[in-house]
Amino acid sequence: MLERVCDPLGFDCHWVIRPNQSLSWRGAVKIYTVIASCCLGIGVFFALLGYWPVLPFAGLEVIVLGIAFYRCLSRSQLREVVTVGSEVVSVEKGRQQPQQRWECPRAWARVVLEHAPIAWYPRRLTVSFQGRRVEIGQFLNEDERGVLADELQQVLQCSGWHRDDG
Repeated sequence: MLERVCDPLGFDCHWVIRPNQSLSWRGAVKIYTVIASCCLGIGVFFALLGYWPVLPFAGLEVIVLGIAFYRCLSRSQLREVVTVGSEVVSVEKGRQQPQQRWECPRAWARVVLEHAPIAWYPRRLTVSFQGRRVEIGQFLNEDERGVLADELQQVLQCSGWHRDDG
């Protein structure tokens, strides 16, 4: 999912990039509770009939499912914030707060949408400066990645026109 916020003149723009999250934490807990109740209920039923080895496996299944839910939902909390300011382009990545930060001068920043060596692989969108680069939008689909690349290039080119006018 892609959100863009720009000032009226277009000098400072922010893009918040995040994965599409179709299931909320509350919804995941409800689904997990239903599945865990069914699995454990079946395990207890068979344990009461004398098939007690079923119960530990049902418990293990519930634990593994809980870990899988947690990992998927915590990954969906990732955020990338791309900021194109008047002088600097920055990329911040993290969950609750920025855990990685990358900066470069706006005048030298380049946006590259690379085609993959294999046709069905997704393209890579990078912002680069002097041989250093950072990939952005890994969890976007191809259309969103293309839109983001176009928007970033337009904003970066816009700065050059304003500087020549001044």
